[in-house]
Amino acid sequence: MDLMNALYGRRSVRDYLDEPVDRQTLALLLDAAVQAPTAMHREQWAFVVVSGRGRLAEWSDRIKALALGGEAPAPDAHGPAALLADPAFNVFYNAPHLVAVCATEPGIMSVQTCCLAAENLMLAAHGQGLGTCWIGFAEGWLATPEGRAALALPDGWDCVAPIILGRPRAMPAAPGRKPALTRYIGD
Repeated sequence: MDLMNALYGRRSVRDYLDEPVDRQTLALLLDAAVQAPTAMHREQWAFVVVSGRGRLAEWSDRIKALALGGEAPAPDAHGPAALLADPAFNVFYNAPHLVAVCATEPGIMSVQTCCLAAENLMLAAHGQGLGTCWIGFAEGWLATPEGRAALALPDGWDCVAPIILGRPRAMPAAPGRKPALTRYIGD
């Protein structure tokens, strides 16, 4: 796939078929992820691949409970609280896999390195006809002792980018983007 087509064609997918991705393809995607630039070549990343829609659905319920904090949803009937309060809503959109891109050292450079690896992973998945989506709703729970234990994270590791992965039921349309706010300084 042409790089520009990948950049302009990748979408956040929120509807997946019930088909797991084979280990060989997962390994290919993780190899693409580690081709990302790193801070001082420290490669401060690790990847935890979680498979199974049932497991992810269970985690989704825990994430929603933590996010709502037991309070009633906000008055906005279409906002995040209302979405999280919906028992049918799955934070992981019924994807068969979650790839947790984890920093193995503390610090902003580790986080940046993991974000670069996550983007490589998402672009490589798109190139293989797969869908991905960064699940911001999951970040809070994955940072709790329960979430860290679920990912079997050693001390010192932190989940930076929870990325779901699978075969999309359909590719979403392009959302459109504002032009880049740009200032040029110098010649």
